[in-house]
Amino acid sequence: MKISLFNSVSAVGAAAFIIAATPAFADTSADAAAADAAQERNSDGDIVVLGKSYGLDIGKTVTPLKDIPNTVTLVDREQIEAQNLFTLEDALTATPGITVTGVGSEGASFMSRGFAISNYLVDGTPTFAYGGSAVIPDLFFFERLEVLRGPAGLFSGSGNPAGSINMVRKRPLDEFKAQASAGYGSYQNFRGEVDISTPIAKGVTIRAGAMIHDQDQFYDIAHRNRLDIYGTAKFDIGSRTTFSVGVTYDRFKPAIQTGLPGIIGGADGSDGQLLDVPRSTYLGADWNRFRSETLSIFADLTHQISDRWTLRASGLYTDLERFDVYSYIGSQPVTATNGVTNHIAYRGDTFEKTHSFDFNAIGSFPAFGRDQMLILGMDYQESRSTGYFTRLSNYAKIDVYNPVSPMEPLLDPYGPLPYVAVQGTNAICPNTTTTITPAPTNCVKQVYGGSTSAITQYGMYGQMRLSPAEGFTLVGGGRLTWWDTETQTLLPTLGLKGGYSINNRFTPYAGLVWDVTSDWNVYASYADSFTPQATPAGRTLVGGGDVKPLLGSQYEGGTKLSLMNDRLLLSAAVYQIEQTNRLFNDPDNQDIVLQIGKVRARGFEAEAAGEILPGWRINGGYSYTKTRYLEDATAELNGLPLVPIIPRHSVKVFTNYKAQGGLLEGFSAGGGLTWFSSTFGGNPPIRNVTTGVVSRSTIVRQSAYAVVDLRAAYEFNENVAFSVNVNNLLDRNYYARIAATGRGNFYGSPRTVFATLRLTYR
Repeated sequence: MKISLFNSVSAVGAAAFIIAATPAFADTSADAAAADAAQERNSDGDIVVLGKSYGLDIGKTVTPLKDIPNTVTLVDREQIEAQNLFTLEDALTATPGITVTGVGSEGASFMSRGFAISNYLVDGTPTFAYGGSAVIPDLFFFERLEVLRGPAGLFSGSGNPAGSINMVRKRPLDEFKAQASAGYGSYQNFRGEVDISTPIAKGVTIRAGAMIHDQDQFYDIAHRNRLDIYGTAKFDIGSRTTFSVGVTYDRFKPAIQTGLPGIIGGADGSDGQLLDVPRSTYLGADWNRFRSETLSIFADLTHQISDRWTLRASGLYTDLERFDVYSYIGSQPVTATNGVTNHIAYRGDTFEKTHSFDFNAIGSFPAFGRDQMLILGMDYQESRSTGYFTRLSNYAKIDVYNPVSPMEPLLDPYGPLPYVAVQGTNAICPNTTTTITPAPTNCVKQVYGGSTSAITQYGMYGQMRLSPAEGFTLVGGGRLTWWDTETQTLLPTLGLKGGYSINNRFTPYAGLVWDVTSDWNVYASYADSFTPQATPAGRTLVGGGDVKPLLGSQYEGGTKLSLMNDRLLLSAAVYQIEQTNRLFNDPDNQDIVLQIGKVRARGFEAEAAGEILPGWRINGGYSYTKTRYLEDATAELNGLPLVPIIPRHSVKVFTNYKAQGGLLEGFSAGGGLTWFSSTFGGNPPIRNVTTGVVSRSTIVRQSAYAVVDLRAAYEFNENVAFSVNVNNLLDRNYYARIAATGRGNFYGSPRTVFATLRLTYR
């Protein structure tokens, strides 16, 4: 019996479309189109191992995942559907080596190797569209994710030394295919999808789809609603040129909250505590609302110059409008007996547009008796945003042990409003917008403002894979980057324009791969990064001059082993990252800033991806992460973990078995395990030799925990399939995110069940 390996081995096969051992992904969209074509042409069951292909339909030299001297994790469509990974947050929650954090319920950050990921690409084109005010994207638009760990500056420009996320879009297929799904589960969770691809003329194919997702949250009151629509077309212009164009629209309406506070540390210097309250506790307001609309337009043109060389130009435009109206708790901790804390009302109107463009040439040339590979390119990114906000602090109080929603106050981000009484006090406040000092008792007044900002980045990059002898590959590359930002205050009074620039910043990359055998190699690589940072307002740098960017450098060494005829890839790596030039505000002198900080992250990562046996798939790994402050002006921090919310040890694994015949043919079953060692967040107490503790601990601790998921599915035939997923099977009570005693502590979801019916027609 022949087996098609494209879906079940895309952890190896899709890697053929990661360009040339890059620490980011320079060009994948054309490859994705070719992959879809190969998948459709081989639907009769021929074995397809794209990880060993060269040239394919577009004449591009490609590199198997095994030969990339960096740690890369692929999350493909099969895994996305098997685990019900609806959003990018869901997918990265399941990705080894990634920790999800963030104070806002809809504003997750993704930590890798001790730092927050700030580099995003779409089809290999770097973009600012998923930073700033962007919402976490749904995965309905995308075929797969490619997650790199470590600095990604060569093909992304500025950013933290954490890694990059490349999201590869769905592409039109060469043959007609229609798919639909409907799912329903716990907390009135409904999701429906329709996705159709069809040729409409010779050399012209289109694909379009729509998705609706509507659900309650496991905590009280909160609700989410999302609508996604997309359309894309591919035009074959002759035998060597392909033009693709498309549009996506995302409308997202959730209710925001900022999590739970903790209990303040003791006067004796003891740690704080996480709250022991029901998981359904919601400390927002029942009128909290949020609406974002994002329109994206993209296009790319790929031309095969010869059998060796391919040119590609791609562009991406996004237009975001976002409106936030919500109330949240402040940063004050509570006590075990007094859970009353203040509420803050907020409204923000944000308008943001981004542009991205990438042009590259990728090809091979003969030398040393074998083909060598070269990438040359340039890219451009721009983001322009205008935002208006208002904040009404301490206008109400809430008891975290018995929360009652405050009433919605009047908010105006575009102009002043008079004083209002703190709710529940019956205070009579003056009807004036003029600030009164001291403020009238139990009366508060909003602050408001508006500003505009622009970030522009462009650069030139190049990379070569050179094999001077059989079994040895040298990888070298570099990038020159120009970066500029401009800001201006619009309200309450128009301010002067400010900003700063970084010119001709060079980012190197180097790697070495030694093939011990045809299936096993060892590698080493070096990469660095830079992150722009501004001088804090009202302060000057000690010694004068401009603040320098944060600098990060990584050394990584590892090994990769391909087994089961390239169906299973095992990898292991060790790394060290150091980041310097960190800023520190001197608390004893409000006029200066010090640039003396230095931190380090070290770790080990091991992963397995692919098929252990026909039909039995595994994706997952183990991560060890150790971060620490090396130099800091706050003596209490030296030697402590830089990001203690990242677990020292973590395991994430998902496996699924699909029966290949017999009485169980059509049946599949699997499960997942997530295990984190203990973590903590917050700062230790500050002590004085004579007076003892002068600042209490804000540390909260989360003990080690494990979460188990299960799934089962049955394919009635090639057109109809039904599946059931049970997440947190054992109903483990734990905090999925912790921050400190102020706020930002979020319970993990209780046990949930979700059933899905999938229909496919060819």
